[in-house]
Amino acid sequence: MADARELAADVFRTVCHHLAGRADDLGRLVEAEVPFDGWLEAEAYLACRRAGDRFAEVEFRPTYGSEGVAGADGGRGGLRVGGVGEPGHHLWLFAEFMTLADDWQARTEAAAARLLRLGWKRSAAILFVVGREEVGRRPLTAAVRIALPGGGETWVQAFDVKRDPADTLIATGDRQA
Repeated sequence: MADARELAADVFRTVCHHLAGRADDLGRLVEAEVPFDGWLEAEAYLACRRAGDRFAEVEFRPTYGSEGVAGADGGRGGLRVGGVGEPGHHLWLFAEFMTLADDWQARTEAAAARLLRLGWKRSAAILFVVGREEVGRRPLTAAVRIALPGGGETWVQAFDVKRDPADTLIATGDRQA
């Protein structure tokens, strides 16, 4: 892979493909209208671990402190993935996961602020957003629509907040997006 953004897009596609296979469970969680970020983190971890040798390292809920973020107070991300490459030339991804449920905008802004504190070179800091609609602008790649059993749909998007802080969620109309 040429750059961290390419790695991030590969991880995003891997996770979305896995979530599509879990559409029944995903639909139930979306209908409940409560945050299910922890479930998303676990499913993303499993998807990347099952991807074979495409990813050199996959870590579930890594701490920000382990990534050199001073004063992280034990805060955790959702997923860290290392790409394949020569020592010293690995590409990295550090991700957090958000659902469009109660207080999602405040939680999303806090997650983006944490991700922006990562100082890695050759890395991507990705915010995955899952909900009943597309949100934001300029995502990492096109949003993925997952059809839910029994009707309805959910959208999965990823934003690379470290590469371009402008790739964050914006307000549109009466709904925060």
